[in-house]
Amino acid sequence: MGTGKTTVGKRVAQSLNFEFVDTDAFIVEQEGRSIQEIFEDVGEAEFRKIETAVLEKITQVKNQIISTGGGIVTQEVNLPILKNGGHVIWLKASPEVIYERVRRNFDRPLLKTENPLKTIQDLLEARQDSYAQCADLTISTDDLSLEETIYGVTETARFWLNDQ
Repeated sequence: MGTGKTTVGKRVAQSLNFEFVDTDAFIVEQEGRSIQEIFEDVGEAEFRKIETAVLEKITQVKNQIISTGGGIVTQEVNLPILKNGGHVIWLKASPEVIYERVRRNFDRPLLKTENPLKTIQDLLEARQDSYAQCADLTISTDDLSLEETIYGVTETARFWLNDQ
């Protein structure tokens, strides 16, 4: 969260003339309720099942950029789906940078804690190995502008596509 996945993904998709798919937005549309409402109504475990089903479905389509929720790697079943679905880029940021980027966003159910920065640190620590396992490339966005990140991801995607 807070690394620019959706913003960067939309712009990269536009540059490549690909479709952009955000798994969270797809889930909201499919379920007819917000991620927060899903968490409240059925809990995180059920949300993760929905997320896996959506991931399986959307990775079958080519020529698209997919932005996933940061917790998608918490389900081991998703790791090979991600790897087999295409070129995976991990947009990485430090906990402090993420916190600054998301602290005014109240639609993040996992950050409704007494110490959101500590929660972010804990989430990143718990997920780091899974992110690394999935990623074909890691880009640290801490010191990059949005435009620099978009350019780097776009050129990486072009290079990868030409190698196919």
